[in-house]
Amino acid sequence: MIEVSERIEVPSAPRIVWNLLSDPRAVVDCVPGAALGEQLEDGSYDATLTVKFGPAKVTFRARVALELDSAAMTGQVSSRGKDDQGGTRVKAAMTFKVVEGEAPGSSVIPIDAQVEISGRLASLVESGANLVVKRMTGEFSERLAAKVAGATFVTSDK
Repeated sequence: MIEVSERIEVPSAPRIVWNLLSDPRAVVDCVPGAALGEQLEDGSYDATLTVKFGPAKVTFRARVALELDSAAMTGQVSSRGKDDQGGTRVKAAMTFKVVEGEAPGSSVIPIDAQVEISGRLASLVESGANLVVKRMTGEFSERLAAKVAGATFVTSDK
C-alpha cells in the first residue's frame, strides 16, 4: 500500500480553484500523461495514465468515479485499473479539499490517497512511487496554478 499525503498551494481564491477541480476534464489537463474518456452511464469515466518509472513507461487503464461536495469544496476520487499488459492491477482512493490559504486570495489543497498495486510490476512501481508522486504533484501544481490564473468565469447581472 502506497500512502500519499500532499499539500498544494495555489495563488487563486478557493472558489475559483474549486470550480476548476470539480471539472474532471480540466483536472485531467493538469495531470501529465492522463486522458479521460467519455462519461459512462453510472457517472464514472474510463481513463488512462502513462507513468514513467525510471527507464520503464507504464500505461494504466482505469475506471474512475468522483464524488464532489460543492458546498464543502471536498471531493473523493476512486479508481480501479490495470496496465496495458494486464499483469499489474491498481486500486486507488483519494480525498481532497479546497481551503483558504494564508495569503489573501490563495488556496491550499490537502490531498490524501492510498494506492494498492498488485501483480507483475508491483515492485517496480512501489520502489519508484515516492519520486514519481513528488514529480507528478509538482507538475500538477504548476499546471493547476497556470490554469486558474488564466480562468475566466461568465457572470450574469440578473
